[in-house]
Amino acid sequence: MKELRKLKLGDWLNMAYPLLIGIISILCTIYFKFDYKVKGMKDVLTSVITFTSIVIAFYTSMYGILITIKDSKIMREIKKHHVNGIFKYQLYESLFFSFLILILSIILQISINYSGKTEKWLFYIWMFSIGYFIGSTYRIISLLLRIIFVDDSKRNSGYKEKSNEQRREQYNEINNGNDRFINQLQNKK
Repeated sequence: MKELRKLKLGDWLNMAYPLLIGIISILCTIYFKFDYKVKGMKDVLTSVITFTSIVIAFYTSMYGILITIKDSKIMREIKKHHVNGIFKYQLYESLFFSFLILILSIILQISINYSGKTEKWLFYIWMFSIGYFIGSTYRIISLLLRIIFVDDSKRNSGYKEKSNEQRREQYNEINNGNDRFINQLQNKK
């Protein structure tokens, strides 16, 4: 049976801070009486749609990289310490909120021309989701970049610069190998 890892305080904080940013975002919206009728809101929505699309494309490319390094040392360590469940959750969560922001922004672009309680609540949901999206995106991108660069540094940590003598020996071996290869070709004629 698979051993489950107990979640520590740091795990809970790591999982909760996007929620806290979302809550702060909605509280600031209510406190400062910010609403969807602000001048330039259409431009903001267009920018958010563009940015979210870029983030989704980034996630897609990073997931492709994760597939190629799934047997690497860092990925084995993630599985060994039983954090792959948290890792998968964070990947799914960040992708979900990216698509949610994209869809809500498109809906808000249409409904911004109308006035009513539905649009107001949609705007509040959008503001909460923007805050959550910012926290979630920061968390997963920093994690993905750490995985990519930690793995590279681990692979190259054993690399040492060759001395001039070692380079000469390597050069001679290559030349001797080339000479042997040429001799073999000549003997076959």
